[in-house]
Amino acid sequence: MRKLSFLLSLLVAFCLFLRPAPSLSQQKFWIEFRDKGIDSACFQPGEPNFDLTTAMLTPACLRRRSHEMGLPELQTVTVEDAPVSRLYLQSLADMGIKTEKMFRWSNAVSASLDAGQIALVRALPFVREVYPVGRAATLSTQPKDASAFTPVIRQNQDMPESNSTCGYDSVIFHYGYAQSQLDRINVPPLHAMGLDATGVRLGFLDTGFRWRETSSLQTRHVLSEYDYVFHDSVTANQTGDDLGQDNHGTSTFSTAMGYEPDSLIGPAYNASVYLAKTEYIPTEHHVEEDNYAAALQDMEAAGVDVTTCSLGYFTFDPPDSSYTYSDLNGHTSICARAAARAAKLGVLMVTAMGNSGRDTLSPHMLTPADADSVISVGALAPDNTIADFSSRGPASDGRMKPEICAPGMAVWVQSVAGVFEPANGTSFATPLVSGACCLIHEAHPEATVQQIRRAIMSTGDNAKHPDTALGWGRMNAYAAALRLGTIIHVKNVSLKGHTVRFCIALADSSGIKSAFIQYHTSKNFSTRLAPLALVADSLIYSCDLAIDPGDTVFYQVLAVSNVGVRTVRPSNVESIEAPSEQIVGAATEQPQLNVSIRYQSDDGILITSNEPMTWRVFDIAGRDVSPGRLQSDSFFSTISTEPLMSGVYYLHVTAQNGQEVLKPMVVIH
Repeated sequence: MRKLSFLLSLLVAFCLFLRPAPSLSQQKFWIEFRDKGIDSACFQPGEPNFDLTTAMLTPACLRRRSHEMGLPELQTVTVEDAPVSRLYLQSLADMGIKTEKMFRWSNAVSASLDAGQIALVRALPFVREVYPVGRAATLSTQPKDASAFTPVIRQNQDMPESNSTCGYDSVIFHYGYAQSQLDRINVPPLHAMGLDATGVRLGFLDTGFRWRETSSLQTRHVLSEYDYVFHDSVTANQTGDDLGQDNHGTSTFSTAMGYEPDSLIGPAYNASVYLAKTEYIPTEHHVEEDNYAAALQDMEAAGVDVTTCSLGYFTFDPPDSSYTYSDLNGHTSICARAAARAAKLGVLMVTAMGNSGRDTLSPHMLTPADADSVISVGALAPDNTIADFSSRGPASDGRMKPEICAPGMAVWVQSVAGVFEPANGTSFATPLVSGACCLIHEAHPEATVQQIRRAIMSTGDNAKHPDTALGWGRMNAYAAALRLGTIIHVKNVSLKGHTVRFCIALADSSGIKSAFIQYHTSKNFSTRLAPLALVADSLIYSCDLAIDPGDTVFYQVLAVSNVGVRTVRPSNVESIEAPSEQIVGAATEQPQLNVSIRYQSDDGILITSNEPMTWRVFDIAGRDVSPGRLQSDSFFSTISTEPLMSGVYYLHVTAQNGQEVLKPMVVIH
């Protein structure tokens, strides 16, 4: 590496010697590198570049990737995730070139170059290509620290309190203007089951968000926000913005997540939110796609589950080149490539088709709706026919588009002026779909993103005859959730004295035959069943369970459908403890899984934990090399290391309650 650094320094010095006089005319370019400056064969756990890359990804990101890809978490980290080579960046800096945005997935940076610099950069041995991406106009060029969004100070959320009695959640009686749009995509049954997107991470990419001053948004769970145009933490309008800059994003945000009872309630009103301002509305340049790609890359690393984007690109202002229909193939545009990569990593991508359906010459979609494995959304008229402005498919490579449709005319939103008003466009059909996707994700955390996508498409009202206008038809959120299997949602568990009341939401496409609380206590480890009874005229089942003072109940829900399918939820055993005195108690958290390793003298390793566990052993390449049979459901186990070669391995331990621990271990013979 030192030799390479020295040679690059000589080459850069030679380029500087030959550099012509600076030109006053500069244009924005992408500089794409040939590699990451590291040996991909050595990109393994324990290697500095690998560990640095892994540190950039949150635990939520790694868990989501592992779940979607069916691989151990560390195996989901690839060279594509590694940062752009610092050596290459320094070489550009030595040439007087200031890089602006960095794209790990594409292994590229953007920079403003003059004609002389373009030729010199193209001549560098580590550069694959240099091509224009548009002007940044008067935008700031300060780079963003890509490790995290700017955190938001949490405000009081003022969420509806859970009812201690079992029955329909009161939220369904207070939709206000949103009643029709939620009814048409069949969201109310999911809300009635207590699903509200709690714990689901939703990312918005739009023009800006004046959420702190908007009554239906100011108490939402905004985790962080970032402005990719001016590179700061303000996504609302500021100096340099068009007066209408943040109106569009605020309206789409309210459509998905507004919460003002009797006026507007969005489908995913209790999701956790990441906000990204990526659009600069006075002009249309490829730099906005740069912003989109950078924001999506950061959101994926932060661990978002679903993204919603009501932006699209096709025609650009001079001197930027516009796309052609043949470019709508899912892998040409900057944003389509980023969207496809995020979808592969387990992000449920929801994006608008666009509003060019009335254009007889180019009624096609905008990118990134052409991306593979995303959910592109068309707009419906009030009579559930396709809105005439909704862009048409297919993608230029023949893939059917859109995937699904939702109301896109007279959709009720809240504007930045605080007014509740109807709005038109696929921009507003899209957040309805993404919000419903959050509910489905909450109902089925075991499902992969592509399983959710297929369930949504297969339950659309045009699924038998999908076409290029409606796609698979109008979304049916409740039917899509049922398509994925039995829905079990612990709506409410309350403790009064020494009686636990369970309120459990249950639904299955074939109906529920029977349901039970499956439990044991800290004083009696034998598993027992307590039957759940249906609450009249609802999807809620309940039972009361008496427990002894000071005892703790560990429980799961067992449901049996009318066709005999048995489903247990949650996967983690929950617990609730009875107080020693007659006071109201609260659910207790499961203790953290603790695993210890002890090396024995007879070619073995003793592992112990505080929870029943299973384990596997992986080598540094992520291959399963577990010696012998899979150990199961014990607090301790001995691993024979005799079949293993000397080296570094990783012990992956999973407890019965779903917690996981990954520990390195060294085998020396």
